[in-house]
Amino acid sequence: MEGLGGWNELRDEILRRITPSREEEESLCRLCSRLERDITRLLEEAGIEGVAEVHGSAARGTWLAGEKDIDLFLILDPKYDRTIFQKALDVVKMYLGSGWVEAYAEHPYIKSVIDGFDVEFVPCYKVEPGKRLYSATDRTPLHTRFVNENLSPERRGDVRLLKQFMKGIGVYGAEVKVGGFSGYLCELLIICLGSFEEVLLRASNWKRGESIDITGKWREDDLRRVFKNPIIVVDPVDPSRNVASAVSDTSAWTFVAAARSFLEKPREIFFFHEEETNPASLLEDLRCRDPPILCILIPDESPPVPDILWGQLYKAEKALSGLLERRGFKILRSSPWSDEVSRHIMVFEVESVEIPSTMKFMGPPVEMVEDSERFLRAHLKADSTITGPWIEDARWWVGMKRKYKDARKLLNEALSRDGRGIGIPRILNERIKKGFKILLNDEIKDLLEGDFIRFMVDFIRGRPVWLE
Repeated sequence: MEGLGGWNELRDEILRRITPSREEEESLCRLCSRLERDITRLLEEAGIEGVAEVHGSAARGTWLAGEKDIDLFLILDPKYDRTIFQKALDVVKMYLGSGWVEAYAEHPYIKSVIDGFDVEFVPCYKVEPGKRLYSATDRTPLHTRFVNENLSPERRGDVRLLKQFMKGIGVYGAEVKVGGFSGYLCELLIICLGSFEEVLLRASNWKRGESIDITGKWREDDLRRVFKNPIIVVDPVDPSRNVASAVSDTSAWTFVAAARSFLEKPREIFFFHEEETNPASLLEDLRCRDPPILCILIPDESPPVPDILWGQLYKAEKALSGLLERRGFKILRSSPWSDEVSRHIMVFEVESVEIPSTMKFMGPPVEMVEDSERFLRAHLKADSTITGPWIEDARWWVGMKRKYKDARKLLNEALSRDGRGIGIPRILNERIKKGFKILLNDEIKDLLEGDFIRFMVDFIRGRPVWLE
């Protein structure tokens, strides 16, 4: 393939690094077999008709070296109502004894660490292909069957390459935090398009509404009419579903741009890169930074599950950016960060923390009689009016005194009153009521540890590491 000189050697090296060793495979298989056997037996002893099966990448042979994740599904007879899910999980709790955490998505599931593996126990109903689904998780066993029947053993390496490429550019994972490509979507892309290189070649030319329909049941224009996503990949086990529905615009077009750059010059940095994590160097960059960076620290003793948390963080980011913009503060970039345990930080890069105390405010066209009268009543004798109103071209204008010329004061007052009034989601607003801090540039020095350092290095750089 043109433009991929030297890629074959690099390809082999990356595959060597991301393919699990025989020891890893044996360790995974032993634990999977034990869990399937034990939980199936306990379900039977509890009088529950169902079996425990491992699904996800561990069952499809596409997991990456170093990953220690197991998805164990409790596949139950659909004759039961939803209360059976909790009863099945009670069996799991009894088996685990302690050290488990109950989480919630569409319905509850259990997370635990067993022999160094992160294991999720997920209840679902047994369904046949083409039949009614009772819950969203019912699809997963069907996904495993489809992938194992259609993905050849030699193409599992291509799936791993695609997953690692997406991890390297930051678009891997369908969770709310990432808004990217799921493992199942990566598998489907390889099944449909044939190889890692072919997926990138096709992606480099994608346009909005790009569609892939392995089922052949849709007309292309109908797909674009029904699904408003940047990428559409029809689920072969449920043709009414777009597997790529979680992929955000940012993730979709990051993948497209990275594919183009890789095809022009393949490099290891697309797959692996280590951020410099020197706090002293980062603080030096922040000390006199222009444009400045504002951070809002929100402590949280009991954060919600990650998907809910990140949904709240993104909504809060949008609300705060909107508030700043409406008051005349220009936002260059913004992003939330969280350790998902005890603290969340909203990060804003602004043109300036302080803006002029006056502003030129546009009124209505003079020909609009009622609007003009309202504008004049509001501004002719207002305390905030510094100069005007006057007519310029066809409109009324007025020079006004700003209420806020310091972004920190604006944010502090808005959040201290009640964040709900500016669009802060309920759960996050409750945390903000208990306390928050607004920090400028190197005032974040006490926060610089662990993953937040890597996040800030990446944020300050402001461009993908693979972009030359």
